[in-house]
Amino acid sequence: METVYVFRNGYLRKKNMTLFIEPKNRAEKPVYIPLKNIASLMVFSEVELNRKTLELFSRAQTPVFFYNYYGDYIGCFYPVEKNKTGEVLLLQFRHYEDPEKRIYIAMEILLATAENSIKVLKDYLDSFNFLEKSIGYIQKLKESYHRQSTIASLMAIEGNIKKCYYKALGEILSRKDFKFEERVVRPPKDEINAMLSFGYSVLYNVVLAEIFKTSLEPSISFLHEPNKRKHSLQFDIAEIFKPIIVDKAVLTLVNKGMIKKEHFREVEGGFYLNDEGKRIMLAEIEERLERTRRNDRGQNLSYRTLIRYECYKLIRHLKGEEVYSAFRL
Repeated sequence: METVYVFRNGYLRKKNMTLFIEPKNRAEKPVYIPLKNIASLMVFSEVELNRKTLELFSRAQTPVFFYNYYGDYIGCFYPVEKNKTGEVLLLQFRHYEDPEKRIYIAMEILLATAENSIKVLKDYLDSFNFLEKSIGYIQKLKESYHRQSTIASLMAIEGNIKKCYYKALGEILSRKDFKFEERVVRPPKDEINAMLSFGYSVLYNVVLAEIFKTSLEPSISFLHEPNKRKHSLQFDIAEIFKPIIVDKAVLTLVNKGMIKKEHFREVEGGFYLNDEGKRIMLAEIEERLERTRRNDRGQNLSYRTLIRYECYKLIRHLKGEEVYSAFRL
């Protein structure tokens, strides 16, 4: 299964159970996309579609995510969910309502996220020995998670870990003429923030597309508050994979000189990737999603499949079949 990224302006049409992209520019060739092996579509261009096209997406169980001119996510069409069950919905709600059950899941997500972040920094330790101090500080903060009894206190520690982690990333990236001091989202204050914001937005929807394939209810989460975001569970699961997929993609693109200043534009006091920059970033993210790694059962799975496997692990935990252990590198 893969994600299709649409950058052409045109018409999305149904032709014999196949998606047909007819470009507005007649000099360009039309594109046919069988949806059988497509996990989702992400649209970054101006497109027009009709009810028959939506029926095609629904029948193929293909969610479609739409982004604006700047690459910010603006909304999605997702099919009628065939896999949802009342049992899992009730179990999710009960685990959210029970402070002890909820905090176990939230803590496990944060522990895995911290360990994956440490692993990303350790990959650069030979070249940047100053990272040892940052890794030690994150490790110390991570160990304090076990003493917390509320989501708020967990999130406070998580905030300090992220601050230290992003500062360390900035020190690595500054050697390549990119300045990054802190995470600033709206608007992204520099090129690295622009790459992170864009990459995280894409990853959130990759995760959401995988959640749709399971019986989990995407609006009930455990780490992030469900009342603030409609599909808050995607943010929970994405936390685990952000360092591995997006942060590593940014480090690779910058360190190898694959992304340059010319791939950004400054608009209204913020930085955004231009279309070429988005394509470069998406290619690196997609390549990482297709990389394989063994899971806890010895299966060799792509990272995209590991994301869905993470959902199934959570379901088994909710049902009391096994204790949830979030993915670690």
